[in-house]
Amino acid sequence: MSSTRFVCNDSLWHEIQNRAKSAKQVRAAVAFIGVGGADLLPLKKGDSLVVNLGWQTVKQGLTAPREIQRLIRRGVHVFTRSTLHAKFFIFDRALIVGSTNVSRNSQNVLDEAGALTTDLQAIRRARGFFDKLCSEPVRPEYLKKCLASYTPPRFEGDGSQIPAKRQKRVIEAKLWFISGLQYIDTPAADAERIATIEEEAQQCLSDPDRTEVNWIHYARKPKFLDYLRFGDWIIECVRDSDKIAHVHAPAQVLGVKRYTRSIGRSAYLLTSEASRNSESILFSKFRRRVRRLAPFFDQERPRTRPIEDIELADRMLRLWTPSGRISRRRKGP
Repeated sequence: MSSTRFVCNDSLWHEIQNRAKSAKQVRAAVAFIGVGGADLLPLKKGDSLVVNLGWQTVKQGLTAPREIQRLIRRGVHVFTRSTLHAKFFIFDRALIVGSTNVSRNSQNVLDEAGALTTDLQAIRRARGFFDKLCSEPVRPEYLKKCLASYTPPRFEGDGSQIPAKRQKRVIEAKLWFISGLQYIDTPAADAERIATIEEEAQQCLSDPDRTEVNWIHYARKPKFLDYLRFGDWIIECVRDSDKIAHVHAPAQVLGVKRYTRSIGRSAYLLTSEASRNSESILFSKFRRRVRRLAPFFDQERPRTRPIEDIELADRMLRLWTPSGRISRRRKGP
C-alpha cells in the first residue's frame, strides 16, 4: 500500500541521503548544486542527474561546476537544462519532491520542505518527466568552459540574500519513548510547588479547551531531559499498581522545570500538553503494532529512547488520532 508523508529540514535531508546510498538507481533533478554538493548528494555510478548548469547560472555561482565534474568522474550520468527549477528525487520505488537544492546552506540554514511518497503512479509520471529533461548531456568541452568561468556566489544557497540578523531555522519535533514510569501520590509538602509549575505550564497550552497539562516527576534528573525541546512529542509507558504497562497517547513537551523539594533536594518536573480525551493502549498491543520496525520493543521493559527512524515515529504516532483516541485503522498513511 502506498503512503505519503511530509518531511522537512533534517528529516528531509535524512531521507534524501539515506535513500541515495541504498537505492539501486537514483534519478535526481536539482536546479542548483553548490560547493560540496557531490558529498551532500551521494550519487554513484549509473545514477542520473539533471541540473541547471546554464551559462548565467555558473557565472552567478549558483551551480559549482567542480562538483559536477566530481560526479561525472564517479560515473554519474549528468545532464544540463538552463530552465530547470524543479527539485525531485526518484529512489527505486520512492519519490521525494521538495524545495531543497543541494548545498550546505540548504542542508544547514534554510527551511526546506517536501513530500515523500511511494505512490507508483506518481513515481511513474516523475520518471517520464525526468526522462524528458535529460536531453542535453554535460559534455567535456562545455564543462571545461564552465570551470574557467565559475564565479563564487555573492549570496548564500539559492541566490536569496541572507539577512544580517539570521533567523533560527525551524527544528522539526522529535519523538521520544519514555519508559520506567509508575503512578505515585504527590508528596503533600511539595504539592504547592508542583501546582505553581503546573499553572505556569497551562499558560503555554495551544488549545486550552481541548488539552491539559500532564507532568512526570523525577527525584533525580535523567540525562535525556537535557535533550528534550519545547514541542517534542513524547509517548509515555506507565505501569499501574498491578504492574501492567500502558502506553499513553502522544503529548507535546512544554518544558522541564527544576524545583527545590521540602526536604531540600532538587527535583524535576517534565510538563507536556495532552488531549483531554486521550486513550492509552496496553504495551503488549502497542508492541505488536510496531514490532516489524522496532525489534527493541520486544524487551519486556524497553528503555527510554529517542525514536530516530522517521517511518517508525510516524507508525507510532498514527496509533492514535489527532484527538488522542486509539486509531481503528491498522494500515495506510
